[in-house]
This record gives sequence, structure tokens and C-alpha cells, in this order.
Amino acid sequence: MGPMEIPLFTVIMPTYQRARMLPSAMRTLLDQTLQDFECLIIDDGSTDGTEEVVQGLNLPEGKFKYVRFDHMGNMWCRNRAIEMAKGEWITYLDTDDFWLPRRLAEFKKRMDAKPEVGFWFSNGYHHRYGRILPTVFDPTADVPEGKIPGHFAVGTEFLPYITTNVAIRRKLFDKDAYGLYRSDMVILDNELYARMFAGGVEVGVLKEPLAVRRIHDQQVTHLWIEEFPEAVEALKAGNPSPEVLEAETRKLVEEVADYLLKSLDPQKTREFLIEHLGDRARTSPTWKWTRVPRPVLAWMKAARRQWLRFQHHPAFAPEDYRRAYEYVQPLIDSEPAAR
Repeated sequence: MGPMEIPLFTVIMPTYQRARMLPSAMRTLLDQTLQDFECLIIDDGSTDGTEEVVQGLNLPEGKFKYVRFDHMGNMWCRNRAIEMAKGEWITYLDTDDFWLPRRLAEFKKRMDAKPEVGFWFSNGYHHRYGRILPTVFDPTADVPEGKIPGHFAVGTEFLPYITTNVAIRRKLFDKDAYGLYRSDMVILDNELYARMFAGGVEVGVLKEPLAVRRIHDQQVTHLWIEEFPEAVEALKAGNPSPEVLEAETRKLVEEVADYLLKSLDPQKTREFLIEHLGDRARTSPTWKWTRVPRPVLAWMKAARRQWLRFQHHPAFAPEDYRRAYEYVQPLIDSEPAAR
């Protein structure tokens, strides 16, 4: 890419306190078979030596840019990155995740075939417990494409996308289009996407897994209770009917309750259900499980973990899972231990 050329992609890598993980994610960007991109590394005020780690990578100037802000929040930092972006498409690589080498090339192939689409997302694998686990969504699933209702942006029932698997036309972020992310949103980005879909932006899906989402204990998305009101705001931004808003809000309540229970906090789960469902709380499928003693829940969780580790051992995995494992696991193994 020459100095005056417009890159196809602007890859935004937001990061906060992930210096030990960042080189692994960066390696998967450098390994892309398509190199038509610029990369903006946006540091939200890290104090763990992130800047020194980036300097040590000796990345090509012009193609890569590191910018550090005071701790302003994820959406604020993303907005500043979008304002700096030169690419035709905005795409994200979270610094705790990985792209598989053909990720950008496969996106470009589909973008060229369907120029009317403004929002693309792909499938991806999960990495947890030292294993490659099943994909974000079933590749045989009937995922909606084209023009869709705005509230489809919320939750995973309709559009099972995650940030690392998304690419969006840069011009859709312009002031005369849909603008930027709401900076008061601390965790979720889907309020903007709900507005885009409600406004007629077309969606395209790549069912092939092209990334690996790492699940770990330090993720901000584990703030389930804090995330809930933002998800409701996103639902409203999609302009649903009152009936749809009520039904989809109930689904969000159930989803958060399920995550809280999996975090081994049955008391907080009950409190959350009562707060948002009132007398209907006991009709929740999760409610009965909140009566199970916490040590029993912990044992069940540990047993499930061991089963997943056995079931998805690389020796038993399909070839594509094994290839993904052989690509990302050495990167993870090379990272410094968490303090």
C-alpha cells in the first residue's frame, strides 16, 4: 500500500491492560494472506507496559499507528479511531482474540460479490480451557441476511456476531449517515448497529469460521448486570413494536440470569430476576437452579469443564478444529503468565 493509497480495511485494535496478549493477536494480523489494511492500535490508558510492547514489535511505520489516550472508555476510543481511519471498511481485532490467516481475504471476496452489503460478519471458533470449542453459530443455521429489523442486532438469537468477526463500511459512521458509537455505552456496541439495521443497512454472513474468540476471566463482557441496561437501550434503538420490545427484553433478562448462575452466584441471580420480572421471576427456567447449593453448582461447572476438555481434545477434533488449534495454541503458550 503506497502512501497515497486508500486501504481496503482499517483494522482497529482497542486494548486495555493486555500487553501480554497483544503480540499474539498482532501475529495473526501480520499473517493475513491479504495485506491491504492499515492498523490503529488504540490504548485506553494501559499501565501494564503496552506501549513498550508495541514498540518492541517493530511494526512498519505508516501501516501501523499506536495511539494512547487517558482511560476514556471503549466506545470513546473506538470513535476516535474511526475518525482517524482511512480504510473503506472498519473491522476489529480485539487483542485477546485471533484471526485465521484467510480472514481478510475471504471478507474481500464476499464484499466484491455483494457490494450492496454494508455490514458483514463471519463465524468463528471459541477457545477455552486450552481447547478449540464449537463455533459461534452452527454453519448450517439459517442466519438472516439483507435488510432486517433493527432489534436483530441485540443478543445472539438472530445475528450471532461478535466484535472480532465484524466489518462495516466506513461511510456508515459519517455524521450524515448513522454517526459514531454512543460514548455513554461502556460495554456494548450494538446500539449503533440496531440503528443501522433499522435504517436499512444490509447484512451479509460468512458461515466459515475465520477467527478464534478467546474466553477468559478478564473480559469486560463478564459485567453482565452492567451490560443489561445497555442492551435494552440497543433494543429501543432498533425501533421495535411495544410487543417485540417486551418479548426481547424478557429474553435478555433470561440470558443475563443464565450467565450470573454460571458465574456461581445464585443469590445475585435471584435478585436480578426479581428486580426485572417481579412476580414472574419464579417462572424463569433459571429460577429452580438458583436453589441448588453453590458447592454443587461449582462441582457441576468443574465437571463440565473436564468433559469439554476431553470431548474437544485435539486428538479427537475434526481437521479444521485441529488446524485452528495448531495455529493459536503456540501463540497462547508463548505469552507471559498472567500476574
